[in-house]
Amino acid sequence: MPGMYQVEAKETSCRSCGQTVLENDHHCKHCGIGAPGIRSRCPRCKSTNYVYHRYGYALIRGLLATLIVGPLGPIFGFVGFNRTECVCLECKQGWFPFMPEVQVSRFNTMVGEEGRMSRRFKKIPANCYDRS
Repeated sequence: MPGMYQVEAKETSCRSCGQTVLENDHHCKHCGIGAPGIRSRCPRCKSTNYVYHRYGYALIRGLLATLIVGPLGPIFGFVGFNRTECVCLECKQGWFPFMPEVQVSRFNTMVGEEGRMSRRFKKIPANCYDRS
């Protein structure tokens, strides 16, 4: 099973215009496309017009686990911490991109640019955009 991709602050080329951007930029400062350093596409509509967000600490999960497990419960809030999720701007489908170096299946066939689908969003989350 391929691992999920963790976006970092390393330089890469924009997937649209080719200019140098940081992989974790929300938008390209040259062409304006969302998530310029992540090369993936929507598994539902195959669009390459998307943004991403990273998961933080899950407070509700940590609190519920504390009620069930006890004092070690807050540790469960870190499950999925720093995970990167892409959100399609066309159909609002979310997905987790695969790591580029593990896109070959055990039968030596390409998995493709799509990742594992997650939930479908009713609206684009506010933390996907660079509001500054």
